[in-house]
Amino acid sequence: MRNLGFKKVIEFTFLALLVFGFRVLIQEFMPLFEQNLNLTFGRFLIKLLSNYPLTFVMLLFDIYAVYLLNKYFKNDWAYLKILLFVISSLLIATISALWIRVPIWSGSYTATFFKDIYFNLTIFSSFVFNLIVISLLHVYYYYSRLHERELNQEIGKKNRARHQYQQLKNQLNPHFLFNSLNVLDYLIFIDQKRASDFVRKLSSVYRYLLSKEDLPVVSLKEEIDFVNLFVDLLKERFSDGFIVDIEIPDKYLEFNIIPGGLQMLVENAIKHNTIGVENPLIIQVFIENEKIVIKNNLQPKISTIESGGIGIKNIKGQYMFLFKQNVEIKVDSNYYEVRLPLID
Repeated sequence: MRNLGFKKVIEFTFLALLVFGFRVLIQEFMPLFEQNLNLTFGRFLIKLLSNYPLTFVMLLFDIYAVYLLNKYFKNDWAYLKILLFVISSLLIATISALWIRVPIWSGSYTATFFKDIYFNLTIFSSFVFNLIVISLLHVYYYYSRLHERELNQEIGKKNRARHQYQQLKNQLNPHFLFNSLNVLDYLIFIDQKRASDFVRKLSSVYRYLLSKEDLPVVSLKEEIDFVNLFVDLLKERFSDGFIVDIEIPDKYLEFNIIPGGLQMLVENAIKHNTIGVENPLIIQVFIENEKIVIKNNLQPKISTIESGGIGIKNIKGQYMFLFKQNVEIKVDSNYYEVRLPLID
């Protein structure tokens, strides 16, 4: 921390000296245009830039200088990069002035050019122009890279959310579909209307899963409607041995939640607990302390194989990665409870 503070002091001191030096330079050179050339700085600069080949070459050098400095010098070396920007501008300005004032190819160069006021004013004007151009190019480059990094982060978030959501779907797909087809096979023989309703609800469940694949969140209302469909399908299989009680005040329905989260927790309760008319599995869904709570009574299956908890891990991972929020889990001898944050 002390080294970081010392570094900041050096950077601010360097910048202050740089600004002070540039101000002195401006104050010293600006009057010389009127005194020696009877021109303002602006008019002289316009005259200088009317040499289009020179202007084009200066811009190329400026672009290349910004590219090289950003490529080889990191943001940790900001003050060094600024110094190199100034040196680059001065170097390009000197080359530009030599282009105009010194016919190198004729062999008539003499050191007296560096004492010529017109030559020095040309360097100064080119220096100011190149420094402004390099600064603008650097700002453009910086914000372009910043936007690119933010875009890549968003793409990464979306891809990870999609991957975890796909894992949630994969958990649902195999055994749920197999059990649903068994129920459907039974219903076709005893009640074709119930079988038709079952097929419609089953297709709606998978339609929901597919339609929300690219979304990091859905409204709580959408997710509850989906869970109600899912529960209706399960009741064809478990009848009165399975009770889901959802009590959500209307004011919370527009809040958001990750897609498939509630459904996975309902399915998780079914997977790990016995279900029967005499000892029904009761799942409660309600709001407490601005969180949605999914709570079920514990009556564990004796034959349950130890689970890796992939579904819960995925839900926790999505909440932490996308929203930096924790999923709370409470377990005692009678109840298993999960609290999911509501996303505003």
